[in-house]
Amino acid sequence: MFPQSELPNQQSSFPELVGRSAGEAVSYISAKGLTPVLMKPNQPATMDYRTDRVRIVTDPSGSVVLQIPIIG
Repeated sequence: MFPQSELPNQQSSFPELVGRSAGEAVSYISAKGLTPVLMKPNQPATMDYRTDRVRIVTDPSGSVVLQIPIIG
């Protein structure tokens, strides 16, 4: 697998999604052919690295994106 900085022709982070609704973020990530995964702050996650997965950290209610979503 490629380290984040070496993904060929692919955006590795999505700062434009911070502050957007979780639904918008999921649609945006899915449209890019990636798999969105919604997470709450401090939620445990696996440490494996996947170039097709984007973790989206939302507020506790799951409605607003709080952190920059990144591939991994």
